[in-house]
Amino acid sequence: MSLPIMGNDKKGTMKKIFIIITLAVFLTSCYDEFRNDYPYTTVAFSTVTGGLNTAGELGRTVVKDEGLKLDIGIYLAGVLENKDDRWVRYTIDPALLAGTSYTLMPTNYYTLSNPNTFEIPAGDFIGRVTITLDSAVFLADKKSASYSYAIPIRLTETSADSILSSQNTKIVVIKYINHYEGYYDNTASFVNYDAGGGEMGSDTKASVIDAKTITLDSILADGVNYLVGENYMIKMAVRPDKSVWFKKLPSPPQVAKNLAPQATLVSTSYVSSWEKLEAVRDGYDPTSSTDKNGAAYGNWNSSNTWRWVQYDFPRVCKITQSDIYWWTDGGGIQIPDETYVEYWNETTQAWATVPNPVGNGIVINQYNITTFDEVLTTKIRVWMIDHVESCGILEWKVWGIPVPVTPEQAIIADVVADGANTFDPATSTFTLNYKVTYENETYYTKVSSKMIWRNRVRDKVNEWRR
Repeated sequence: MSLPIMGNDKKGTMKKIFIIITLAVFLTSCYDEFRNDYPYTTVAFSTVTGGLNTAGELGRTVVKDEGLKLDIGIYLAGVLENKDDRWVRYTIDPALLAGTSYTLMPTNYYTLSNPNTFEIPAGDFIGRVTITLDSAVFLADKKSASYSYAIPIRLTETSADSILSSQNTKIVVIKYINHYEGYYDNTASFVNYDAGGGEMGSDTKASVIDAKTITLDSILADGVNYLVGENYMIKMAVRPDKSVWFKKLPSPPQVAKNLAPQATLVSTSYVSSWEKLEAVRDGYDPTSSTDKNGAAYGNWNSSNTWRWVQYDFPRVCKITQSDIYWWTDGGGIQIPDETYVEYWNETTQAWATVPNPVGNGIVINQYNITTFDEVLTTKIRVWMIDHVESCGILEWKVWGIPVPVTPEQAIIADVVADGANTFDPATSTFTLNYKVTYENETYYTKVSSKMIWRNRVRDKVNEWRR
């Protein structure tokens, strides 16, 4: 069978065939060279870290009730076929833990399938040693639920040609998790009730909840905060009868923020018609007391007259600090001679001076900070007077806990069981019924939640149960 020739250029066609044959020989030669074994073999630990952040460390996780065994391995490189049985000696070297946060795992916490040697059988490239953890002591130690205990291993000699010096040690750090740990698809319905039990509103929401191991049968769950109220965590424990106990953990201290932007009303006893009251909360931080930046509050002509500026908030909030940057134009607007802060007492329904104030400053070119004992209020007011001229403000910040706008954003006081709470191991599902109460509020929320186990990430590997 002859090759087809385009046109009459037989010489050109033969040249192309020669090039193709030469290229084929070249590629075959490269492949043969690739197939050749290296002249030397070496053994080493792999560079994987199992999710830890430091080279030379390997995080490993076992699961309670799913087996307390794990393999660690070393690798043979330099041959395409391993035709020989090979060995690698190792030792437990506590010196490797110097400078780390890990504790040497007690020897009674585990056993090794081979206490000093990795064996790489012919036909394989991996040598394995099995670590078997003692459930009676390892699981009984609360520190074992985190990366606390480590087995530091150093390779010392081998029947291969060499040990790779840059990968001749490994700190194996081991923890356990329980089989409740993981991510849950959560669907929850909730109803808000007023103090008399009247329904205020309801909704159904979906979220993903992350549950972390605390102890053998307990988890710490976040994500309920996506349903009602501010962030909080719940400790959950599954009892032997598969009923569920849970408790809201104390929330971390809330960070105070400037509440001035959330005020529904800014008012004053008097402002000059050419000045701007809203300037006190426009968010501009002055560089000096003359840095008007186009807008300021001023009360000229109020010589020797007490004047006030006030914030009204949509609901009760906690306030602990007032910062004022005074304004002066060098003429009729001066820094006040006196100032103080008041709040609206929700109990007495009257104005009162903030308790134990420290500050009330009247210093130029800076925020004058006044701190005081926490007040629960819907209104706060600053008073000022200059006995000769009038006063002005560039910015007024009020610091406290963010004001909740809806019932679902209120500060949570407690979460308590309100009905059956169970775990179904056949479907890996939590069914929870609970009641949420709020600080300084008379309304409450009832929640029915179904949390279905979805997956977990163990040693940086995503494991799906179904």
